[in-house]
Amino acid sequence: MADSDDITDLVQEFMAVTGAEDVTAMRYLQQSNWDVESAVNAFLDSNVSKGRHGGKGNPITIEHATPAEETNQNFTVLSWNIDGLDERNILERTRTVCSVINSKKPDVVFLQEIVQQTLPIFQSKCPGYFCRYGPTRFYFNIILLKMSSIKTTGDLQCTHFQSSKMGRHLLCQPVLFKNKIALTLMTSHLESTAECKAERVRQLEQVLKSMAEQAANATAIFGGDTNLRDKELSAFGGLPSGVVDAWEESGRPADAQYTWDARLNNNLGLPYPNKPRKRFDRFFVRSAQGQNALKANQFMLVGMERLPGCRRFPSDHWGILCQFSPPINQL
Repeated sequence: MADSDDITDLVQEFMAVTGAEDVTAMRYLQQSNWDVESAVNAFLDSNVSKGRHGGKGNPITIEHATPAEETNQNFTVLSWNIDGLDERNILERTRTVCSVINSKKPDVVFLQEIVQQTLPIFQSKCPGYFCRYGPTRFYFNIILLKMSSIKTTGDLQCTHFQSSKMGRHLLCQPVLFKNKIALTLMTSHLESTAECKAERVRQLEQVLKSMAEQAANATAIFGGDTNLRDKELSAFGGLPSGVVDAWEESGRPADAQYTWDARLNNNLGLPYPNKPRKRFDRFFVRSAQGQNALKANQFMLVGMERLPGCRRFPSDHWGILCQFSPPINQL
């Protein structure tokens, strides 16, 4: 099998020639043992009856096909704590998360609270994505990278928070978006519960330190379940200069403020009347200068519809989906 970077190139080449989507490209390439010319001809053979060109009688030859520039050059990223620790309806809920991913088609997905039972579901139900993860303990984080737009430029780094009592860690993956924009992707699930505030703030400090240490010519994007309360961030002194909160940069949309909202989401069945609403899930961005700069311009919540079977939501958290735009001269 080809390595991940080669697969990205092959998927892009297939899409450029055929106009097909990335999932279709992946299926035909796998069936053709990663031979792009054979895959394209097999695709065209299957569509001859629909009036398309190509086929056994008129095969095409690919010499120097290059990926076509898509009209949409925006970068999109989804982050979601999918509550894998709740075993109730876990298969239905996980498959729904996969459906959201395949529908929204973000370039990158950060997922927290993955468990051994749900990992293979994401690997099989999201065929247009590579899956990256660190140690698979009781629960862990993963990063999904869209094959048609993301190419890795280095190894995945996993940093363990040494004083965490919950096994929390930070994943860091350098990539190239659409063969143009250098990014460093980072995700974590910071220490939970109000009682663990001190450890959570220590972990935040380590995240921000890691963001500052990334290459200056790459935009560093952190996304995850921070468990932060606004007053904790204020007491910390706020975000350092050069780092922005994507929700704030997107204009603070009121309908996307509370990502853990027990008033609207009753998955946990909290018994008390004054149910909390928190902005636990966040994106922090340290933008690069010049052509690798990105600016958040849209921020929305996903996963807000009840599942038809169990009548629960996919998670007790809403997912957060953010769109970033590159500099005008890059479009």
